[in-house]
Amino acid sequence: MTALDSVIASPRLVEIDRIDLSAPAGQVWRRVRHAALAQSPVTRALFALRTLIDRADAAARPPGGVRLDDLISSPRQPGFQIFVDEPPREVVAGAIGQVWRLRIPFVHVEGPAAFAAFAEPGYVKVAWAIRVSPLGDRCSHLELEVRVGATDDAAWRRFRRYFHVIGPASRYIRRSLLRALARELGRPEPGGDQPLAGDQWLPDAARQRTDRIDVAAAPAAIWPWLVQMGCRRAGFYSIDALDNGGRRSARDIHPELQGLAVGDVIPARPDGAGGFEVLELKAPHALVLGGLFDRALSRQLPFAAAGRPSRFWHITWAFVLQPLDGRSTRVTVRVRGAFAATERRRARWLLVAHRMMEAAQLRHLAARAEGRLPSDDWRDVAEGLRGALRMAWAFLTPFLRGRRDRWGFDRVAAARPLPGDELVPAPRWGWTHGVEIDAPAGAVWPWVAQIGADRGGFYSYQWLENLAGCRVRNAERVHPEWQVRPGGRMVLHPEVPPLEIAAVDSGRFFVAHAAPDAGSAAAGAPDVAASWLFLVEPLEAGRSRFVSRYRVAYPDTLRARLAFGPALVEPIGAEMDRRMLLGVKARAEQRAPAV
Repeated sequence: MTALDSVIASPRLVEIDRIDLSAPAGQVWRRVRHAALAQSPVTRALFALRTLIDRADAAARPPGGVRLDDLISSPRQPGFQIFVDEPPREVVAGAIGQVWRLRIPFVHVEGPAAFAAFAEPGYVKVAWAIRVSPLGDRCSHLELEVRVGATDDAAWRRFRRYFHVIGPASRYIRRSLLRALARELGRPEPGGDQPLAGDQWLPDAARQRTDRIDVAAAPAAIWPWLVQMGCRRAGFYSIDALDNGGRRSARDIHPELQGLAVGDVIPARPDGAGGFEVLELKAPHALVLGGLFDRALSRQLPFAAAGRPSRFWHITWAFVLQPLDGRSTRVTVRVRGAFAATERRRARWLLVAHRMMEAAQLRHLAARAEGRLPSDDWRDVAEGLRGALRMAWAFLTPFLRGRRDRWGFDRVAAARPLPGDELVPAPRWGWTHGVEIDAPAGAVWPWVAQIGADRGGFYSYQWLENLAGCRVRNAERVHPEWQVRPGGRMVLHPEVPPLEIAAVDSGRFFVAHAAPDAGSAAAGAPDVAASWLFLVEPLEAGRSRFVSRYRVAYPDTLRARLAFGPALVEPIGAEMDRRMLLGVKARAEQRAPAV
């Protein structure tokens, strides 16, 4: 935890810039904390960050220069102020205001607790921190972090539009600051040839490449992402089309994949044997993988096998996590290779490919560990567009509604009584969909039992749901804490009243129900009742069927027919439901994790 966490614990925007400097931490701290700041490009860049937000204050700055100590806010002249000062490690400054306005109306608060507690609608809270941490006796690491929070969604939308314009300039200024510091104080040598954990496994390596990235997370938060890597596991977080058979790398930590041990082999291909042997495992600081491969016979040998074949590849792949401070970690990755003379040409293009793949892996690993993965990626968008086309076709083909309403069933099977029917005994419309799954009911039920916008999502067209404001992320693993319970609720949308869980038979079904609302009927709103059944039926040979039945009753008024009838609801709802069933099927049928 950093001092900035006490000021803005749950920001909506986080941006971090870092640099290593050839100066002791104490010297760097004095330079950025107490020196006059308007006489050099370094200091001008630092306070340009403030000017970028507090534009009206720029003309009032005294010509003799400003120090961080000069950031003072008062009830008469509110603005930026120092909230936390922890020499020689971290200083935090911040302000509350409507920064998108030409003359910013700031709000003065007394101290960091008041800043954190401020909740008046219509404002954003901007805070930034400078952190300095030692790298040995002669070098240091400097980190500049900016956070923005908002007191309501409307203020956040206004800030986001403002930051689309001003953001590039803000980033340029911060990076200019770091470059100026580097020119003034120098930068340490990259250190690509310095000894690293895992080097001893391959002392005669002919090629070596070292990459690194600084991640705003502790080693313990990064480590679980590393140990679950591998094809048929969590992927490698790199370019999935090249190293994971096109399957998306995990976006969540999987407890079932955390039991890695020395001697295990992490699959390197979507199918077949072979992969990376775990040579060293020192949680949460060092993971060393390796492999000895016989190219002539297309086989893998034990890493420590006596003798190498005539056409061999012998490699190590080391991941080393070095804490920089209480929150940040330097992840250093080194690949080393020894190979037969006949493999030199192959080594050249493999090194080029590795450079590209490793850079992608480190970027994506940092995004996961820092919790800044976007809700939807290009796959979600592409899938959503395909879903939208299917919905458009359904709008144009109302005469096919009878088939869509019983997708997965014949007419007789779709009409059979099922649990929950008594809640809406005379529906005006509904559907019964089903899909057979090559997995036992016990493996399917946990996925079904966590359905809901505030839990596992709906396993459907996530991008379309988020366009509608559902704020979902479809789960890729089972979360026991999300399992449905009697008396609970199922959230469909943050702004829509949740459905009550009317019945649960654990392992078999649950029914969500919206009962008629007497108060709404009295106010002139349609008197509507709906039920939604989620049923898992065992079949022969360890297979099962997942059934979704939706039933709705509503009055015979134009308003009710438009809002709840099939003309508008069925093309969207039935397609989303069909995709949900297929989403559960794919998850339940996924193969057990490979090691």
